[in-house]
Amino acid sequence: MPRRRAPPGSGLAVYVARMFRAARRLLLGLFLIAAASAVLVMGDRSGERGGTAGGGTAAGAPAPRIAVVQISSIDSMNTGRDGAIERLEAAGYSRARGTTFDLFNAEGDIGTLNQIAAQVCSASPPYDLVISLSTVGTQAVMRANKRGIPQVFGLVASPPGIGIPLGPWTEGSTRPQNVAGIGTLQPAEVLFDAMRSCAPGVRRVGCVWNPAEPNAEASVKLGRTVCAKLGIELLEANGSNVNEVASAADGVIARGIDCFWILADTNVIAAAKPVIERCRRAGVPVITNFPNMAAMGAAINYGADYHAMGVSTGAIAELVLGGCPPRDVPCENFVPISLWLNHDGFGKDWARSAELEQHAERIYEGPGAPKERTVEQPAAPDSVLALLAARKEATASTGNSTATRMPVISLISYNRSPNFEECYRGFMDELPKLGLVDGTTCRVVLRDAQLDIGTLNTIVTATAEERPDVVVPFTTPALQATIRRIRDRPVVFSLVASGVAAGAGTSNEDHLPNVTGAQTSSDVALMAKIVREALPNARRVGTVFAPGETNSVFNRDELAVELRKAGIELVSAGADRPTELPEAADGVVTQGVQAMVQISDNSSGTGFATIVKAADRAGIPVLAFTPGAMRAGATLAVSRDFEDVGRLSARLVARVLKGEQTAKIPFSWPDRTELLVNPARMAKYRVVLPTERMKGARTMTESTGAKP
Repeated sequence: MPRRRAPPGSGLAVYVARMFRAARRLLLGLFLIAAASAVLVMGDRSGERGGTAGGGTAAGAPAPRIAVVQISSIDSMNTGRDGAIERLEAAGYSRARGTTFDLFNAEGDIGTLNQIAAQVCSASPPYDLVISLSTVGTQAVMRANKRGIPQVFGLVASPPGIGIPLGPWTEGSTRPQNVAGIGTLQPAEVLFDAMRSCAPGVRRVGCVWNPAEPNAEASVKLGRTVCAKLGIELLEANGSNVNEVASAADGVIARGIDCFWILADTNVIAAAKPVIERCRRAGVPVITNFPNMAAMGAAINYGADYHAMGVSTGAIAELVLGGCPPRDVPCENFVPISLWLNHDGFGKDWARSAELEQHAERIYEGPGAPKERTVEQPAAPDSVLALLAARKEATASTGNSTATRMPVISLISYNRSPNFEECYRGFMDELPKLGLVDGTTCRVVLRDAQLDIGTLNTIVTATAEERPDVVVPFTTPALQATIRRIRDRPVVFSLVASGVAAGAGTSNEDHLPNVTGAQTSSDVALMAKIVREALPNARRVGTVFAPGETNSVFNRDELAVELRKAGIELVSAGADRPTELPEAADGVVTQGVQAMVQISDNSSGTGFATIVKAADRAGIPVLAFTPGAMRAGATLAVSRDFEDVGRLSARLVARVLKGEQTAKIPFSWPDRTELLVNPARMAKYRVVLPTERMKGARTMTESTGAKP
């Protein structure tokens, strides 16, 4: 941890400066506490008023008093706060109907925050609900809340980091029974993937963070993992206040970085404008997890939609105010993602990405207003919406006994890889065609384990307790975790190489009675033919596999059999984690192989660029089985149509919901296999395919994606 810099000057000047800062800090605290006390007095008076509160409060009962506590006035906090209040007012908890919203803001001062939390939690009469925004704000209220006042938190990056485990509340949990909320761990992986799609040459990324903030620590740990997968060096520095952040950023920039990352850290966010300006002067592009920083000049801004996060926090508050005990609300990571681009902030060697532009909500470029498109964000986690619907149904007095419950389809993802995104897109596109419209005729719940087995098991346990109508695990690890825990619900798997190899049956027809699904085993027979056509003199090719992944071992063995038929030996090395890929790939390419024929699995899928680098150094091409591999630099791929796999899974779900028994539905395969080619890399490695073979091929490059 870096030493604090000594203040400029010495002796009397230093003493006076310190005293002045201490006095200013004390005066700010006294002023905010006085303001808080005044608000509390006004809140007491408003609480004495009778009337009808919205959201289901009984007529004649006092309108609820709600305290909202935030750490500072940064845009994300204000936007989240406003979203929460908007949701509550829309639910009937409005100022016009007597609800009191008392707003408290520590303006970045931790001492003041602790004093505010103590005032709020000791108010008389007590508040009906406290909404705490940010990690430190939530911690302060939890420490001060000795009465057990219902508390709903939001804008907290990592609830486990402050003692709130993900999943449902259980006896003995470190999560207090009076606390509910959601995690907002920023999507570092998709941000860095987006950066790599525009700037494949980035090798060194810098960041500044405060070790005293659990949310910052959670973000930087995720960033380290992602950078290791991509072969990027992450240069870190620490800053515990806004001034230290700016100075630390100067130090990082001076170390020769290619890009600067602004992560989820309160002080770094507050210092964003001067940091971005320093980077601009140094010619260093900036990427952030905060969409609105595009307006400041940051190039790629992939992160939480803070208004949507506030709305979802308000939905949980609505649930608690309506009588639901906070402990009955599962704690989940829920991050509606938004993308804003600023092409003026791109580096000179950065390329525009058509795929990113297609998904961006706002694009800045040159003078004038930015280009905008509207993206509807989910209102809350599906588990919260389900609880809200159940409570409304339970309290309804319509007497309509013929009302039917919407079926719940629970999706479980082990890792939101490019393959998953395509499969999920096909799944969600197909459902409405089958009469299954999310929010109208069914409810679709998606939970992602972010490549963590512990989280995956927690998700499966929570899903089992919720008893959805159908469970849809994506990938082999998700299927294996599901079948270990869930035997009384229909399971329709997707994105699984082989249901039999995963342990779901002894054959495609003879399987667990509650399980069916769509398999994606690679077309290794076709790949073996293409290897022989493209590399007629090849005798040895290589691959990296994950010994701990059943699907990976299955794919490696199947490929070896088909290559052997073509007179080609498969050389392989194991790498269970993305961080092990560089050593494994280097080990394979030094064994006299004429190409890498990389199988599809979760480990290589997240770090494919590392394998391409090793092959490039050895001067050999990479052949693969997924579109994502092409975006990472593969020469060609024999790929299943993953959207088609998703559509097939959706059709199987519809059959199950109509009453067909899973035991009688065989494991299925998609019909289509595609040949994807990168002409530039084919020319580089002198890879030539017959004209007939090339007729149906699709062109893909690293920067532009697919072209017809």
